Amino acid sequence: MNIWLVSREYAGIAEAGGVKNVATSLCESLARLGHSMTLFIPFYGCTDLSHVENCDSNSEDKVAEIKVDEHFEKLVYFSGRMNGVNIVFVKHPFFTEKRAVYTYTHQDELEDPEHKQGQGHFDVNFLNTVFQKAVIRYGEIFCKENIPDVLHCQDAATAMVPAYGHFSEAFKNTRFVVTIHNAGPGYHHNFASIDSAVYYSGLPRDYLEKGVCNGAIEPFILSGMEACITTVSPQYAAEILEDKTDTAGLAESFRSRNISIVGITNGIDFSRYDTFDVEKSLLPFAYNPMTLDLEGKYRGRSLFLKKYASRNMKEVPDCLTQYGHIDTDGREDDFVYIAYHGRVVHQKGIEVMCEAAEKILYKGLKVKFIFAGQGAPELEEKMAAMSKKFEGSIVYLKGYEKISARLSVAAADFSLHPSWFEPCGLEDFIAQTFGTIPVAHATGGLNKIVNEETGYLYSPNTSDELSRLLEKLILQVMEKGRKSLEPMIKHSSDYIHENYSWDKVALEYEKLYESLKKNS
Repeated sequence: MNIWLVSREYAGIAEAGGVKNVATSLCESLARLGHSMTLFIPFYGCTDLSHVENCDSNSEDKVAEIKVDEHFEKLVYFSGRMNGVNIVFVKHPFFTEKRAVYTYTHQDELEDPEHKQGQGHFDVNFLNTVFQKAVIRYGEIFCKENIPDVLHCQDAATAMVPAYGHFSEAFKNTRFVVTIHNAGPGYHHNFASIDSAVYYSGLPRDYLEKGVCNGAIEPFILSGMEACITTVSPQYAAEILEDKTDTAGLAESFRSRNISIVGITNGIDFSRYDTFDVEKSLLPFAYNPMTLDLEGKYRGRSLFLKKYASRNMKEVPDCLTQYGHIDTDGREDDFVYIAYHGRVVHQKGIEVMCEAAEKILYKGLKVKFIFAGQGAPELEEKMAAMSKKFEGSIVYLKGYEKISARLSVAAADFSLHPSWFEPCGLEDFIAQTFGTIPVAHATGGLNKIVNEETGYLYSPNTSDELSRLLEKLILQVMEKGRKSLEPMIKHSSDYIHENYSWDKVALEYEKLYESLKKNS
């Protein structure tokens, strides 16, 4: 099949959240299955072309115009190839000036105080419209004889593509797929009003009105009329359709319009986290959880404590800010290590985690906490304050740096995933790959953890419930020793390797695409 995948982010090129991993792994897995894969992505100021072959960002061989908000915008397309995938970059000045995929950076804020670090781009509707129309225009001008069989859009920022495709004769035989990565409030990339939607999209008002939800025009609803809607786990699909997770009105709109959702659980590309290959895992020492060769894991813990969690803070990279430290008095093995790595936002249950950690520490248990990530300033401040309050028992690394982020998880015995909702979850997969046991709220895609077999699930999502479980696990290790964790470490790693490789998940998408073509 000829398959196009449309995404605002892609691993190794322009990275932001979990969408990058899905887009990359799905493209590469489908290419290995023999399909012709083409990725469409904007060309940002932060784009990394170092791994893209046969690529000339200065080329203007392919130029087109599109109309957005009554103005004609010039687009330049250039291409390359990466790991068997054709890459088409969409070049426009409003993208090339962006230093990050979705949000403003610290440098942006220094140059313009109104562009707060971490805040979404104010021109997001314009950006999304330019990019999505650019994909359709590329097909109309440059691929008339090679229009895709399937066009797969990743998340709300690309979910209007099927609507534009509906009005393009060139794409009349193309089947569209739109994957919801997060249906929660703030992730919809919607138009605030029908007038705004008409202004940017140029689509007929009566067509756009079919996508009204709470006064806004929702790309996910419009795409539901033109495309197959999928999401990143069957559990999350059920939660959306049954209105068991906050979707800001999408659930009711889907039901009233008889829009169904197919749930396909994301995989993990083990080659990017291979613990026996330090060049891929970025960990300091090789080890293998599947054979219980764990010496490298615990040597990595010692290095983490020395480099990222010590009192002197001299070796911490400039891109990170260290709060607090971990003091073991030379007895590292006497403590249980519990880590959180991820976005520091309300969705991730940060408040629940902090309250549970506080309850555990007040009991004087032999435990150390490692927190790593960035996000909402008030939650960052909360974690920083805790690190100071429990000096010697908590380290918080604010910011993001890939090597320390991975080591923070690999260094721990348990990883925390207290999300209020979680469409799929990748951090639990990474933890299991690194021989770290996940402890998660039983919600959405986190339910792929098999309770007491590949990790631990708890519910309801309260600090009391989480602290009770953590206390039980800490006491178990203190009583029976760290070796008592090894059966679960091995089984957990074996289980995800057997069930969740992207090559296996890609077969599910292949079946879906084939069924869409067959039933068209």
